[in-house]
Amino acid sequence: MIDHDIKDAVRKSWDHSSGMYDCCPGHGIGTEEEKVAWKQELNRNLPESPLKVLDVGCGTGAMGLLFAEMGHQVTGVDLSDGMMAKAREKAYAQKLSIELRRADAEHLPFNDGSFDVVVSRHLLWTLPHPEMALKEWHRVLKVGGVVLIIDGVWKDRTFSIWAKRLVSDGLTRVFGHTHGGHYDKKLRSRLPYDGGVPKKTMVSDLEHTGFTGICFRDLMYIREMQKPQQSWYQRFAPPRTYYIVVATKQN
Repeated sequence: MIDHDIKDAVRKSWDHSSGMYDCCPGHGIGTEEEKVAWKQELNRNLPESPLKVLDVGCGTGAMGLLFAEMGHQVTGVDLSDGMMAKAREKAYAQKLSIELRRADAEHLPFNDGSFDVVVSRHLLWTLPHPEMALKEWHRVLKVGGVVLIIDGVWKDRTFSIWAKRLVSDGLTRVFGHTHGGHYDKKLRSRLPYDGGVPKKTMVSDLEHTGFTGICFRDLMYIREMQKPQQSWYQRFAPPRTYYIVVATKQN
């Protein structure tokens, strides 16, 4: 598959999933408790003044709308028009201002040093060239700007975790709905971070890109907040590594 075909397949997958995406715990924000937790995490490493924020791979706007609610100027980009249509609906319903543009996370249409903050959530595993994306995020940040990456390891390769995941995925296919990212093997083989990004890999990639001050915080407590919203068959899923990593552009 060439890059154009990969990205077209990814876009179509998320367009197809956009109508149900927020219904899945972990995708949409289901409770006020979870919203407060996310705001606290996003706000920990930021200055108090209103900031220019870029939400890369914004999807239905979960993170971008939180930043907008906190008073920041937010631009969201995504390949999927279907996902951004949902983000627009949510922004309108919440009376929040957010600019949304169709764009590629690996080739951003912005000048150098355009943003104070770049945030991404659950995005790197969908990219054929994640190293190019990190370089672009570094480029569009101002000096002293911060990148916030929410990610984890979705598919542990150990046998016991693999077996639990197999049961969970099978029950979801029988009793539930899928919410995107169900790519075929050919497509997955072209995604270096399919299955998630281990912390050591993330540190190496961020350092190689030029980021400094790298700091991880565990987000499994947010996963626990989402459990009451899960269906019984989703609770068979094994625990995952889930984190937010913060890093700074120094020059």
